[in-house]
Amino acid sequence: MNNQFSENLKKIRKENNLSQEQLAEALGVSRQAISKWESSIAYPEMDKIIALCDKFNLKIDDLLHKDIKEIKGEEESKNKLNKSIDDFLNFITDSINLFSRMNFKSKVKCLFEQLIIIFLLFLILVPIVLFGNYLFINIFAFLPNKISNFITRFLNLFLIIFSLISGFIVLVHVFKVRYLDYYNKLKTKIDNDKEINLEENNILKKDEDKIIIRDPKHSEYRFINSLYKLIVGLIKSLAFLLALFIMIILVTIIVSFIISFLVYKTHLFFIGLLIMLFSLAVITIIILLVILNFVFNRQSNKKKMIGSFIIFLITFSVGLGLTLIGTLNFTILNDNETMLKTEEIYLDMQDDLFLDIYPNDYKLVETNIDKIKVEYKINKYCQLTTNQFSNKGLYFITKCNEPIEMTKEFIKNLNNQKIVSINNYPRDVVIYASKENIEKLKANEQNNYDAIITRLEDKLNNYAIKIEEYEDIINILEAQIEEYQRNFDNE
Repeated sequence: MNNQFSENLKKIRKENNLSQEQLAEALGVSRQAISKWESSIAYPEMDKIIALCDKFNLKIDDLLHKDIKEIKGEEESKNKLNKSIDDFLNFITDSINLFSRMNFKSKVKCLFEQLIIIFLLFLILVPIVLFGNYLFINIFAFLPNKISNFITRFLNLFLIIFSLISGFIVLVHVFKVRYLDYYNKLKTKIDNDKEINLEENNILKKDEDKIIIRDPKHSEYRFINSLYKLIVGLIKSLAFLLALFIMIILVTIIVSFIISFLVYKTHLFFIGLLIMLFSLAVITIIILLVILNFVFNRQSNKKKMIGSFIIFLITFSVGLGLTLIGTLNFTILNDNETMLKTEEIYLDMQDDLFLDIYPNDYKLVETNIDKIKVEYKINKYCQLTTNQFSNKGLYFITKCNEPIEMTKEFIKNLNNQKIVSINNYPRDVVIYASKENIEKLKANEQNNYDAIITRLEDKLNNYAIKIEEYEDIINILEAQIEEYQRNFDNE
């Protein structure tokens, strides 16, 4: 007869606070039968064994051949592990559900508070880790260096891991107490009362899934709330500055829209330009309203704004397409003689004079004149002036002082379906001088080029010398560090 069954039967009966009479009554047998089973005098029939297993949720093999106490302990351990895993997964699920149902302001506030707590934990735990490191070094200083270093590093690693786990537990606990517990209570209340007044319980009327954390009855850390308000104030200030910049852009677009009526002969280009500028103005107004509503805490009709934004974005694209189609009939003129005028400048020759003209593709022509004559073509609305520096180089500078006339000319060409590039630098430059002066100009230009190269080489040499000096200093410092390390190891 298997004694394990009799021992298991006694344990089961006592764990469930049953007498032999009560167990016998539940199984439909006599008390004497239970007594014989527990004394290993008799053995129950299979239907009674099955009844015992069903009543106490056991397996037949466990009841007959294994120690029930050990099995119960293993099941309890598994249940605890499963419960811990379930609790962790439920925590993640509740956190995700919480963030998905919070409104934007509550999300920002919650994340900001967690960052503040992380920063405070950092301020607390880092000194503890550093002090622990100092303490471990001094406690194990009597041991050999290798053993002392190994023990110290191991304890430091343990202290760091312990600090990280502790900080994580504190962060999770604060998050649970301040947000998840309140969220679960609020969710339960909502589920139990479908006719709850949404406004009084801080639930958004427009969307039942959105909630505000926390409600006025729950306290907040004052310093966190103050920092939060400060950050929000700074963000709103930047948003207001952005709104001012967008206002300037809007004014520019409106002015461009009005000016575009000057372009009247270009058909599709003109129509597309008007549509594009009008759509761009409306889009800018929508963006401006969104920013101002955020700054002044006003509610925005999101659906209307998003719909309007998409509609006028499509309209802008249509206008852009028409504009591009209209430009297919345009002629691009890089050099238009009607936009140019011919001028000339006379210069006195000096021993170290050289000319700096952009672009550097001028021609040198020998003549019998004593002075230097510079002939060129330039935009008829611009003038060419010279500026001489201490090195006798003569630099040519272009100035265009008639922007209104240039704009009129550009619009006139645009209406004639022409795009004329308005370059403000001289072209077709020809320098007339005697053979002697031409040779001097070339020599002076080469000397100036050589002087520039020499200055650059001197600078590079100075940098190389400084780098060598810094490398010598670094080598000296590294040698001192190695010497200090050897002295420290010997001590």
